[in-house]
Amino acid sequence: MVKKVLVIGLDGVPLPLIKKMAAEGRLPVLQKLMKEGVVSPLNSTMPHTSAPAWSSFMTGKNPAKTNIYDFLYRLQGTYIFFPNDSKRRGSKAIWDILSEKNKRVVVINVPVTYPVKPVNGSFISGFLTPYGAKDYYFPPKMMDELDAEIGKYHIYPKQTYSEEHDDVFFDACHDLLNMRTNASLTLMKKGEWDFFMTVFFDTDRILHQIWHYIEPENGEQDQKKIEMVYDYFQHLDESIGKLLEEAGEDTMVAVMSDHGMGSVRNMIVVNTWLLDRGFIRLKRNPFTWVKHIMYKLGFTIRNMHILADKLNLAKIVEYNIGYGADKILKKLFLSFDDVDWSRSKVYSFGRTTGPLFINLKGREPQGSVEPGEEYERVRKEIAEAVMDITDQKTGEKLVGEVIFREDVYQGPYFEQAPDLILMPKDDRDVFYGLADFGANVVSSPMYRYSGMHRIQGMLVMKSPEIKSALELNEADLIDVVPTVLYAMGLPVPPSMDGKPLVEVFKSPREVIFEKEDSSLLANASDSEYSEVEAEEIEERLRDLGYLG
Repeated sequence: MVKKVLVIGLDGVPLPLIKKMAAEGRLPVLQKLMKEGVVSPLNSTMPHTSAPAWSSFMTGKNPAKTNIYDFLYRLQGTYIFFPNDSKRRGSKAIWDILSEKNKRVVVINVPVTYPVKPVNGSFISGFLTPYGAKDYYFPPKMMDELDAEIGKYHIYPKQTYSEEHDDVFFDACHDLLNMRTNASLTLMKKGEWDFFMTVFFDTDRILHQIWHYIEPENGEQDQKKIEMVYDYFQHLDESIGKLLEEAGEDTMVAVMSDHGMGSVRNMIVVNTWLLDRGFIRLKRNPFTWVKHIMYKLGFTIRNMHILADKLNLAKIVEYNIGYGADKILKKLFLSFDDVDWSRSKVYSFGRTTGPLFINLKGREPQGSVEPGEEYERVRKEIAEAVMDITDQKTGEKLVGEVIFREDVYQGPYFEQAPDLILMPKDDRDVFYGLADFGANVVSSPMYRYSGMHRIQGMLVMKSPEIKSALELNEADLIDVVPTVLYAMGLPVPPSMDGKPLVEVFKSPREVIFEKEDSSLLANASDSEYSEVEAEEIEERLRDLGYLG
């Protein structure tokens, strides 16, 4: 069994990209890891986006046991959506389990870990931490000591992307990579540890923005811009090498990503289609009537964001304007505030896949559909109807599959799951339901991003106990944590949906399960963001393109 484990997260990185760059000799550290260890595609969650994916990774469980289905959740008794945080998570993370077993842990920059909880070691939260937060690290005095060693630690980058100033953007990404690497090395050296994890989140941000350099749709390549991308990944490879050297040869290493990335074509706004088909009905008042007319004329939140991008105002909006701006805009644009819920059957909120929620009596505050027979009838009606969602310009069908929630989710938070999940017919299309009626057309070309998520990420593992030069056909994101526990000789909680990858070990042994499973939490609560912090998080998500 292994004594120490190092997990390095690369948000949004697909395995084929790493293999391609490694084969070209650009990533010697990762190339060596792949030759001497185990390589596998890594299936993400449903949906394959960062908030549910990282939550499922850290717990080894599906979203019905983590209570995290997307970046946002519906506040009970309302149709208002609030950002998820660690208080919402309904299962213990691996660092909680290890801390209870007196193992020393260090965790840096994992998304959806704010607010931090005490651990047996050190902890710095990651993506979805509010800008002004003071409680994003543990123990309380650690940040003063870390700042003294490396300079001011920060979670978020200081530049947003623009084609005209991509050099400034990449300079900021390199600076953040240096800072994160130095912080990780400093905490590695400060004391003994059994489990160390750090996440590089900028990989996701970069690939979202510059995928058209990697896979140009028109066949034309800008070599200078491609080299900017490769330079960053070579820098990342060097950083990984430094962490491996400090960790030592006897440490089990896992380099993994929460999902993959690929070309993006269209964004599909399901609520627009539901409104057009009468599944969503609007209030009958003059103000809503005017907003609906303006919406039909193109006065939408999405068009305002496109205008801000064209005027290079994205950074100004993100860093300098009050974060309540978008909340005010929703009062001006057609939104869920204008829905007559008593006459509406279904709505969508969520991203990447198309999650649909029946407006169910007893669950939704103004539910219109009775549980039981009517619920099943309406759900079946919707499932059949959505197969007719088409691109209004080409006539192309946009939905490839409709998934019923019971086919993918099982657990105590099952009732929070979407009733239906739409999968795109073309994986270059992405569903957007977090912006209410963000666009007045069902399908339109994606803006801001050229790359979007794919369901398969990557996993590379190496240790003296693991086989060499082994490539698996696939593994699941939720398998990583049980595999780490197994490798450390610790029992696996039976409520984990993931399974240890015993086939990768040279001398596999029987999996031991916990006799009393305390990894499920019965007290998952609403998030602790203040209203101002919630608006800030939502604005940042929108600026990154996550909310449409």
